[in-house]
Order: sequence, then C-alpha cells, then structure tokens
Amino acid sequence: MFNQILAIMTKDIIQWTRRPLYFMASILLGILIISVVGNTIAGANHMPFGLYDPNHVSSLSKHLDDTKRFVVINYQNFDEAKQALANHKIVALAYVDQDLLEDKVEIITEGNNPLVDDQISMGLLAVLTQKSSDLSLPLKSESLFPAKFSLRDFVTPGLAAYMCYVLASMNLGFAWIYEWTDKTYRQIILIPNGLKSVIIAKTLTVTMEASVVLWLSLCLTSLMCNFTLGNNFLGIILVTLVSMLCFSSIGLTFACILKTIRVYTMTVTILGVSLMFVSGIIIPVEATSGVEQLAAKLMPMYYSSEAFKAVMLNVPVDFAHDLLVLVLWAVVSMLVAYILLNQKQAEL
Repeated sequence: MFNQILAIMTKDIIQWTRRPLYFMASILLGILIISVVGNTIAGANHMPFGLYDPNHVSSLSKHLDDTKRFVVINYQNFDEAKQALANHKIVALAYVDQDLLEDKVEIITEGNNPLVDDQISMGLLAVLTQKSSDLSLPLKSESLFPAKFSLRDFVTPGLAAYMCYVLASMNLGFAWIYEWTDKTYRQIILIPNGLKSVIIAKTLTVTMEASVVLWLSLCLTSLMCNFTLGNNFLGIILVTLVSMLCFSSIGLTFACILKTIRVYTMTVTILGVSLMFVSGIIIPVEATSGVEQLAAKLMPMYYSSEAFKAVMLNVPVDFAHDLLVLVLWAVVSMLVAYILLNQKQAEL
C-alpha cells in the first residue's frame, strides 16, 4: 500500500511541476487575496488629513503621523484649509483652538461619506488611546494582553486560513473530478487497497502542493504590505499542513457528492465566502450574535484562523485544541469520502 501511495503521489507531483502557469496563477491568487482583501479589511492608510494649528498649541500632528493612517498637511490659513477639504484634497480638517487655557479640537469632514468618517474615527481613537497625557485629554485605556501588532497583522492569519480553504479545496476538487471522469482513478481503485491509496495519496499531494503556494504567497506579500509573520516558522509550517489536510479532505468529500466541476466550483466558492464572514476573519466572533458564534465554532476555518494567530502573533489561544479539531475534521471527512467512493467502487 505504501508503494501505491508513493507512486500516485510521484505521478501527481510530476504533473504539477509540468504546469508552471497554474503554479504561478495560484501564487498570484494568494498574493491578491492576502494583500488586497487584507488592506481593505484593515482600513484606509495614508489619508491626507488637514491640520490648522499655526501656534503649535497641541502635539496632534505627531500623534496623527504615528498612527500610520494619516498624512498630515499643516495649514496656516483656516480658509485655505476649508477650501482644500471642499476640493477633496484632504479627507478631514482638525481645527485646534488657539486658546492656551482651553483644550479643544474640532474635526471637520465633508459629512457625506460614512466610510471615510468611520476610518477617521478609528484613526482618531488610536491617537486618543495612546500617550493621552501628551494631549492633556481626560482619557485612559488599558489592555489585558498589550499587543505590538497592527490591525493589518491581525487580519492576515484569518486570510491565511481562508487561503488554505481556497487552495486545498480547489486543487483537490478539480483534480479529483477531472481524473475520476477521465477514468484515471477508476483503474487504480480496482486493485487491492487501491481506493485507500488513492484517497491518502491525493490528499497528501494537494496538502503539500497548496502549502508551498501559501508559504510563497505569504512571504512575497509580507514584503509588499509590511505585515508580520512572526518568528515561529515551524509553527506556521505545522498549522499550514494541518489546515491544508483538513480542507483537502473536506474538498474530497464535496467532490464525491457534487460530481461535476461546475456544481463543485459554485458550491465551494459560495461556502468559502460564507465561512470567511462567519469565522471571525472580518468581524470578530465575539462581536456577533450567539447563533453566529455557535456556527463559527462548528466550522474548521475558525480553528485554522485561531491557530495561525497563535503562531504568527503569539496571542493567547488554545493552540493544541485548534489543531485537534482540524485533525478530527480531516479524519471524519476522509472516512465519509471513503464510504461514498467505496459504494461507487462496488458499482464499477
């Protein structure tokens, strides 16, 4: 059986290396999702922000720059600053009261773009909750687990989990349905232990191939978008392999049920987007309703995302529990796929 598995894996890997365009397209997909989607979730950066503080009454300019969300443009003329706001040269204008006896800052926006207003609020909150004593403001914040990473760093592990789902399910589903239709596997499964060999070999091959694509995508995108991958590279490798194995097994089960590439693609794509929203990648699970929290904790993408956070950001999560849930999903999915394919084998 071991020789059968090795032979099938060798054949699949050779075929994979002969498709460089497919390999490059997979990496490009990973880069686009991690960079574009990640930057969108993390919010706008380098927004042009006007500041009218000619007498330098406050240190607001420095603190706005420190958030990395704003590019501060200082104005000496208030009317000129308002005109710049009206002409869309800046997204907002901070007017600092020049009375030294009173701390007062007025934020002026266009008022007709809620998305911009929300981004400004997030940026200003970051200013107010750090070094508030320098601003002489009656506001203080504390954290149980002080973090040294940004929102962009925080969303990346979730996107890595989502990419595991996309790469594993798409690679395995397409290959399995196509080769099953082409009778490639039908001949193999008729030999002793052939069905088990095919299932194990295919899931392991896709797990390794998709993992290589994700690792390259993360490394390249981290240079472009400047997010942290952490120092636990062995942990990242382990979480990636376990996550890929889990989603490959699930993809195999779906492929056995759906049977055609068109139906498989539509189902897996819609399901993946739904899982991304419900698994805490975009909105924290704790901020959703009780039903949504239950749904998230029943899905493997939630545990994959949590495991990636543990190894990339070193946040306090139950790492062993998350990996165990992913392994259980993989085992159950492979058993279901084996039962379904065993029935088809009897029909052959």
